Amino acid sequence: MSDREIELKLVCEPAELERVRHSPALSRLKRGRASGKHLHSTYFDTDNLALGDHGFALRLRRSGGTCLQTLKTETGLSGDRTGALARDTGEYEARLPRAAAGPDLNKLPASLRSRIQKLANGNSIAPRLVSDIRRTVHCLETPDGDVIELALDKGALRAGAAKEIAVSEIELELKEGSPESLYRLALDLNDIATLRVGFESKSERGFALLRPRAPMAVKAETLTLAPDATLEDAYATILRHCLVHLTSNEMATVEARLPEALHQMRVALRRARSALAIFRPAIGGAAADRLAGEAKWLANELGPARDFDVFVGDILAPVAPRDAALTRLAARADTARKEAWDRALAALVSRRYTRFLLEYGLFLAGRGWRVKRKAPRLARDFAIEALDRRLASVVKLGRDIETLDLEGRHELRKRLKKFRYALHFFSSLFDGEAAKPYIRHLSQLQDVFGGLNDVATAHLILDGPLAAASHDATAAAAARVVAWSEKRAAKDWKGALRLWRHFRQAELFWRG
Repeated sequence: MSDREIELKLVCEPAELERVRHSPALSRLKRGRASGKHLHSTYFDTDNLALGDHGFALRLRRSGGTCLQTLKTETGLSGDRTGALARDTGEYEARLPRAAAGPDLNKLPASLRSRIQKLANGNSIAPRLVSDIRRTVHCLETPDGDVIELALDKGALRAGAAKEIAVSEIELELKEGSPESLYRLALDLNDIATLRVGFESKSERGFALLRPRAPMAVKAETLTLAPDATLEDAYATILRHCLVHLTSNEMATVEARLPEALHQMRVALRRARSALAIFRPAIGGAAADRLAGEAKWLANELGPARDFDVFVGDILAPVAPRDAALTRLAARADTARKEAWDRALAALVSRRYTRFLLEYGLFLAGRGWRVKRKAPRLARDFAIEALDRRLASVVKLGRDIETLDLEGRHELRKRLKKFRYALHFFSSLFDGEAAKPYIRHLSQLQDVFGGLNDVATAHLILDGPLAAASHDATAAAAARVVAWSEKRAAKDWKGALRLWRHFRQAELFWRG
């Protein structure tokens, strides 16, 4: 039997799980009595975990006198109507004899059986992971008539004798109705307990015990819009793309304190805010403005950690010689950097951050925006106008590029960045080959602005958190750091006028 499963996962500490279990808000939605289950599941894969690597989870689950075989296939988070946080999976179930020692691939559809055998490539499919879960299931009915199965799971995942990880999570599975109801219920639960959105299935978490992977930062993937995409479809796709970019870097930021992952989270937030601003003349509303405000709040919470990462790694480290004053300044910077990271991580495990993600997901799932009456129907028509507006903002300031002071150059850098985001959003709507030279010229121009950001960051840090009195021994070291950054920025700037001319002469591919 095959089925489609849409679910939203929330993870929490065991005490928070109990808070949800006994909440009056949950009691008001319950339909019938709760049921308790002891779920003992064994997951099967090859030695090199080929099935899991390709989005398959094959398990046998024994309960009472039955043995249920399930193959889950990750159809992804691609549907905008799932809100990008809820999983949309295929599920194929078959009952096996209680004494079955392993899965029976003959119970699968022929196409899936062939795919599994091809992935196994002759290697044995054997037990790799055990999930031992105590589950309480509630059937809930929302005021709108949507039916949701809420499962409270507590237990452990075991991979071998010595590898184990605790499980404490909530699964919300949509049985009838719209995915919007999952987000509304999750928002209500977030008011009751401290929760985080879960992005990994039990099998993914368990197999990570068998093959730990180094945390990695994830850059935004290429964004492709259909040539005939409507304005609304493009809006949803672009905002979903930004949300996936953000959440893909959360684990590496929170669990590994990976600087590049935090940087990518901030880039994702800037891209989301830029997208909301670009579309605002044609589509948006109060909910969109609230998301933009919350994205700005989060960016401000993460910002100091990123600024200190840049300051310590890119600005302070190259300055020589390394005398005692510079060493003291570096020590102060390291301390302040840790404090800034603590602030960033506190934001990422807060209820406010979880609420932001859930409201973002609800916005996408329910298309909670308003299209203005005179807005273009097709995304391509809107993109031409949007790119013209962004370019005009750049050109207006760039006319005086030869006489721009440091502040003006920094402002031009920011406008170029916003223009680049717009190009990234819309370039797939136009001739790709025609777009490449233009984007290349813009990238080369942006490169000469890199040093300007270092100067701005140096002043931000040294005039703010690390400000020293004139008699402080580190004051001279701070002055050296600023001078070093300004010298490097001046060197980078030398090619700006030539690159600006090339950029201005490049054909506007969206007008070609």
